[in-house]
Amino acid sequence: MKRKFIYSMALALVGLFVASCAQPAEQPQEEPTPVEAKSLNLEFRDFGNDPFVFNIEDYTTENETYRTTLWTGEYMQLTVMNILPGEDIGLELHTDHDQFIRVEEGEGLVLMGDTEDDLSFQKRVEHDFAVMVPAGKWHNVVNDTDKPLKLYSIYAPREHEKNTVHKTKEEALADEHDH
Repeated sequence: MKRKFIYSMALALVGLFVASCAQPAEQPQEEPTPVEAKSLNLEFRDFGNDPFVFNIEDYTTENETYRTTLWTGEYMQLTVMNILPGEDIGLELHTDHDQFIRVEEGEGLVLMGDTEDDLSFQKRVEHDFAVMVPAGKWHNVVNDTDKPLKLYSIYAPREHEKNTVHKTKEEALADEHDH
């Protein structure tokens, strides 16, 4: 087994060496074609309560709605959000569940506290940051930059109705379920 591995590695190295020495034929230089924003043709819908395996970063960064539920299970829910410049999630309190938030793109400010008038916990967040929101804490995430803030949120237990889609923050505010 070990010999087979060493033999395979030696062949790979010889092939790499030969390929690096080869001179490509001269090709006429073309002007590069402008690249359009990539479209991954993702299906944005609530996939719960079925098994679902996916690239969460792709779904989060490609999402253009304020909020879309991607998976609603019996005890947990995943939403993706696109918070536009100057917008926020909105000050809220979940008394019966915790919340996990992860930032995939952009920057913002997280505010938390024991009362809605005292949000003394304040931290900046950016790409790859996670936020743990304990039940009973008032909280908000504010996009105070000029670029969209793309994040996903996991609620346990779930927070929104299955298949929730809010194209804008105004739609979310008008939804009687939301805060």
